[in-house]
Amino acid sequence: MNEYYDLLKLKIGQHVGVELDPYVLNYAVDSSKTTWVADQGGRPFVLRFFQPKKGKVEAFLQNARKYASVKHPAITPNYPPFYSSLWVFSCSAVCGGENLYSFLGKYPDGAPLNVVISLFDNIAKALDQVHKNGLYHGHLDLSSIHVVNGLGLMTGFGVHNWMARIDDQEMDKRFFPPEYLKKEQKRSPASDSYAFMRLLMAALLGESILDKDFANGLPDTHPNLSDATWHKLLKWSRASERHRPKSLVEVIRILRANLYKPEPSNQSSPKRIARRLMRNATPKAIGISASLFAGVVAGLVFWPDAPPEKALPVVTQTTNTPVSNNPPETPYASLPQTLEDPLKVGGNAPKVEKVLPATFIMGDQNNLGDDNEKPAHEVDIPSGFYISKYEVTFDQYDKFAKATGRESPPDNGWGRGQRPVINVSWYDAKAYTNWVSEQTDQEYRLPTEIEWEYSARADSNTAFWYGNTVKPGYSVCDSCGSQWDGISTAPVGSQASNPLGLFDMHGNVAEWVEDCYHDSYEGAPTSNQVWLANQCDSRVIRGGSWFDIPRVGRSATRYRAEPDLQASNWGFRVVRIIQLPNG
Repeated sequence: MNEYYDLLKLKIGQHVGVELDPYVLNYAVDSSKTTWVADQGGRPFVLRFFQPKKGKVEAFLQNARKYASVKHPAITPNYPPFYSSLWVFSCSAVCGGENLYSFLGKYPDGAPLNVVISLFDNIAKALDQVHKNGLYHGHLDLSSIHVVNGLGLMTGFGVHNWMARIDDQEMDKRFFPPEYLKKEQKRSPASDSYAFMRLLMAALLGESILDKDFANGLPDTHPNLSDATWHKLLKWSRASERHRPKSLVEVIRILRANLYKPEPSNQSSPKRIARRLMRNATPKAIGISASLFAGVVAGLVFWPDAPPEKALPVVTQTTNTPVSNNPPETPYASLPQTLEDPLKVGGNAPKVEKVLPATFIMGDQNNLGDDNEKPAHEVDIPSGFYISKYEVTFDQYDKFAKATGRESPPDNGWGRGQRPVINVSWYDAKAYTNWVSEQTDQEYRLPTEIEWEYSARADSNTAFWYGNTVKPGYSVCDSCGSQWDGISTAPVGSQASNPLGLFDMHGNVAEWVEDCYHDSYEGAPTSNQVWLANQCDSRVIRGGSWFDIPRVGRSATRYRAEPDLQASNWGFRVVRIIQLPNG
């Protein structure tokens, strides 16, 4: 029996697979470290490692090869698995956009009908197509669908179907069909149909509907659908396998018909009550309810009209409990504002400042930018994070280079020490964050574009955090009024800090961030996450530099760069992830 690598020992920056062209682990997707985003040759991939406790390796390999043959525009590609005496993993393409859970957060009461149809149209076609061949997704839920330019794409298609059981580590339990709860877990295309209908209801009514019992917790009508259509959806959403739709394309076709000619929802209340009773009750209860219902209707018809009751006076209850005007304390309030984690080799990691959860408008709001800064859009940062107070310096990077045997980058004769490190590629910056993570036993990485822009703006909506035009003492750029303009980098912290306590967000050196480059914000995440792509040839540089004109240093400016390139005006800063204690 092979002794495969212990997945809990996997680390950011570790090489897996073949020695000559390895995958480099970027970050873990789950807490069990079984699924990772990794880079190979400048392209990102999702690696899912074999878990011996979940099933047999032969089943894992056979399943991965089978689902690598599935091709459809609404399904992110799977590739043949990797197998050796040490490593066994499947490989999939990385999907951009945001997951469906995040997307539906914008529609707590349900998305517009045209949005729902756009989300699920191609998914329905893809599922119907693969179901004909006896294949199925198997763990369809809110996190296994991503939204790209308004269209839904399924990720990880079929990758868990080798397991003896799919549990709540692989799938949201709210989407478990009844057959998943049996001792012998049965999976089939019908399982996907069950999950599809629950996803559809979550989109039509809001994600919170999933926490209700579908047997009696769904409303009797929907404001954007005819009663006939809604009745069909309610029937198709039942738990019993015999009620599940045989064609998901037909489900979307019926929905689409309501876009153009919805029938009026004019059922009487007694009729709705009767329909609900019929839908939810057992046969015995139906008979009893029918008798009671007839009595109620007769009473309503023959009961004499009663005079309207007088409105009761409104009584306001008062207490002696003092009311506080202070906002409730967040889990981040007790954390220190600044941190410097100690390194195992001595010294400290970069000093980082705490940034609290926030919502802001990202992109060009001043009509000063390029098309890649548009459209401006609202973004949520639901979790706090730490970001380095200064750009990473030569002192800090040289310590890393010495400890790892790397060649130190040149300083162009300007000096090292507290000047920002330059002539480093995106891969060099990533290697540094991986090393700091290992040295501190904390998680460090490059900022996401969202984190970077919010940190630069510091709650402003102007071109720079301090206004729409550059001022001496605030930035180092080609004509910003400093002694280093257009000549060289300045020591970090030479200019004023922004309200978040961060220095050199505009100018000095432009900074690498984590994300792949995209030509615009169409389909961009609306909640903080790394924005990846199927083909990630370029990464993103933010913030402008000593070499650039002021316009390039605005909060919204972004431009592409090949991840293996280096320049004398490019550097980086780091983010430290906040790990809150459970409970």
